[in-house]
Amino acid sequence: MVDVAVVGLGPAGRSLASRCAARGLSVLAVDPRPSAVWTPTYGIWADELGDLPETVVRARITNPEIRVHGHHPLNREYVVLDNAAAQAALPLDGVEVRQGRLTDDQVNALRDEADVVVDARGARPDGPEPDDPAPAQTAYGIVVPAAEAAPALQGAEALLMDWRTDWTTDPLPSGIPTFLYAIPLGSDEVLLEETCLAAAPGMAIPELRARLRQRLLARGVAQAVVDEPLDREIVRIPMRGRDHPPHEGVLAVGTAGRGGHLVTGYSVAHSLARADRLARAIAEGSTPEEVDVAVTADLFREAGLRALLRLDTAGTLALFEAFGRLPRDRQRDVLSRDSGAAGLGRAMWQMFAGMPHGARAELVRATVGSPRVRLPGRG
Repeated sequence: MVDVAVVGLGPAGRSLASRCAARGLSVLAVDPRPSAVWTPTYGIWADELGDLPETVVRARITNPEIRVHGHHPLNREYVVLDNAAAQAALPLDGVEVRQGRLTDDQVNALRDEADVVVDARGARPDGPEPDDPAPAQTAYGIVVPAAEAAPALQGAEALLMDWRTDWTTDPLPSGIPTFLYAIPLGSDEVLLEETCLAAAPGMAIPELRARLRQRLLARGVAQAVVDEPLDREIVRIPMRGRDHPPHEGVLAVGTAGRGGHLVTGYSVAHSLARADRLARAIAEGSTPEEVDVAVTADLFREAGLRALLRLDTAGTLALFEAFGRLPRDRQRDVLSRDSGAAGLGRAMWQMFAGMPHGARAELVRATVGSPRVRLPGRG
C-alpha cells in the first residue's frame, strides 16, 4: 500500500503528487503520457503564483486590458506559464510513476493499493464527447509573430478580453458573443484567440475560426499570417467539470471535480493552491471526504454562468463593460475561484448597478427566466 494514488498528471494532479511526495508521503501517479509536456497555454495572475519560482514564467504582462465600449486597464500583472519549467518546478522525485489510461472503475480499484485515491483526469478523461450538451468554453487561436499581431492589439500590451464585435460585419449582432484573447507569449510571439466564454452546447471550432479570421482581417492583420500561423490552439473546457461524481471514497481535484471557475473556466491557480492544502491534510491524517465542497459563493457563480448562457450580445457587452469599471478588488472577487460569498456578492451587485436600465432587466431575465433558444446554423 502507498499513502496516495494520483490519476492524471495535469496541473492539478502533478502539483498534488509533487506536494505529497515533498511531505514524505509515498505516492503512486498514473497517466497515459507521464513524461509529456503540457500543451495548453496557461495564464494566471502573478499574485497567484504562490511559491513557484520565477523560472516558470514564460511571459509577463504588466497591465492587460479589457475592451468593450471603453478601454479598461486591469492594473494587475498577468503571466503565461512556461509549461516545461512549471513541471520541473513540481518534481516527481520519489513518486512511483505508472503509464496507463484508467476508467472510473480502474481508478476506484486503486483503493486496494493506496490509502487515498485522487482522480485528476480532467473533465473529459476520454476526450471530447460528440454532441456534448454541457455548457463549455471553446476557443480557437493562432500564434503569430509579435510585429504581425500589432494591428490586432491596437496599442494594448495585452487584451484579456476584447468584446468588440468586429467578428461580424453585422452592425447589430444578436448571436452568442465571443471575445479576442490576445496575449504575448515571449520570444516575440503572440497568441490571438477567439473565445466563446460559455455556451451550451459549446460553440463549434469552425465558427470560432471564421470569427477570428474576420476580426483579424478587419483590423489589418495580413491574410497570409492569419492563414499560415506559427502554431494553432484549440480549447474545450466543460464549465461544470465532470458530469458525474467520482466513486465513493475517491477524491476529485481540478476539473475532474469542482475545481474550475464556473464563470471564467480558469482552474490552474486554484489547483496549485489546493494541492498544498490537500497534501498537508493527507499528511496530517485529516483527509477530507470531498475536495472543493460547494459553498454559498458557488451559488453566485452558478447564477453568473446561467446569465452568460442566456444573455445576447448587447447584454453580455453591457455586463463586461460594468465589470471593467469595477474597482480592482471587486474584479479580483469576480475572477478568483476562492473568493467568498460576501466579496463576490458585492462585486456582482456593483456590476448590476453599473449597467443601463434595459441591460439590467435583460440580466435579470437571463439569470432567473427562460433560456435563450439557439437556432440551428445561427451564432
